[in-house]
Amino acid sequence: MTIEGILPVIPTPFRDGRFDPKSFQQMLDHMLPSVDGYTLLGSTGEAPSLSTEQRIEIAEFALETTPRDKTVVVGVTNTSATDGRRLAVHAQEHGAAGVLCAVPFYFTNSVGGIRRYLAELDEVLEIELVLYDNPAATKTQLSSEQVIGYAGEFERLNTVKLTDHDLTKVATWQSAGLRVLGGDDPILFRYLDAGVDGVMVIAPVLFPEAFRRVWDLMRAGKRQAALGVFASELLATLHVFGIGDEIATSKTLLVQMGVFDSDEVLPPLEMTDAARRSLLQTALDVSLDAQAQAASR
Repeated sequence: MTIEGILPVIPTPFRDGRFDPKSFQQMLDHMLPSVDGYTLLGSTGEAPSLSTEQRIEIAEFALETTPRDKTVVVGVTNTSATDGRRLAVHAQEHGAAGVLCAVPFYFTNSVGGIRRYLAELDEVLEIELVLYDNPAATKTQLSSEQVIGYAGEFERLNTVKLTDHDLTKVATWQSAGLRVLGGDDPILFRYLDAGVDGVMVIAPVLFPEAFRRVWDLMRAGKRQAALGVFASELLATLHVFGIGDEIATSKTLLVQMGVFDSDEVLPPLEMTDAARRSLLQTALDVSLDAQAQAASR
């Protein structure tokens, strides 16, 4: 299956330290009518704070609950190649369209070491392997040529999630036959303008209908209209939910919208403080008022 379109990265809801399936289902009900699928258990889903067993539990529930016409990509990033393979096989067996994997994030990476790691995954996969270019988290800068080289070696690697802000990679990778997915909300519209094949970001979780309009306008070549919707209906909230604390703040926004029952996060993350909650509510009110006005026209 081709990995493209609107595939938001979703936060994982917790209550008392445990996965909250009720809030997860409410999130699916909220966003699935307007998106092409979603990506779970990436960094937004707090995967680095979860055990392998917890990740398997969440992936299994998600894949069993989601309609088959929606694309689900499961994050399998891990410092252990063995656990990464186990997560990838599990996702594949339960109907995922692909797995998302950043390079390991503890040891200093090398070109050959990354190749060995990706080979472990490619060997067991019959679904897509989406490489996550995320230098902020992995402390590893992947060059365009390096990724093209890996794609030439590994049959399942045909798609890259780009969180790096080097947007020249978009056209370079597309010219090499790769699909590119925009991956960072702070420069989201720039990814759209660069012609990405899809997005793996938070915005469509929060505002699925509004983001769908932005996406469709951009695909129709109507950049000014798309930017107008983006600026009036999404940007106020995206501007204040933050860089680095977007997991906690996106959960708080989902609570304020009545989608999540709790905005609990796992250690070492901290929950949103009272002042930030107030600012988030103000921004959310601005975005929702603009969306209501647009719907009434």
